[in-house]
Amino acid sequence: MNPNLITGILRAKLADQPIIKRYANTATAAVGLVVALLWAVVSAGVDVPANITTGVLVLVSFGTVVGIKFTPNGVTERQVDELEKYVKNREG
Repeated sequence: MNPNLITGILRAKLADQPIIKRYANTATAAVGLVVALLWAVVSAGVDVPANITTGVLVLVSFGTVVGIKFTPNGVTERQVDELEKYVKNREG
């Protein structure tokens, strides 16, 4: 199979996909950050025991990691560039 054909298909997919798909894991991490910051602000303004505040932040962090793990990312520019570089190195 022609390697240029494959990278061409990936470049076309990259151009056609919505930008949120390309940065899906970044968006998931940003949501986790916002939730953690909101919790930190709320817990600072309310008399919440420190161990509860810490426990919720740990749960939010864990939830963010799980969210990133199961969020399907799209094709990225870096992936296509690395594939093209790999193919060029294999061809000699």
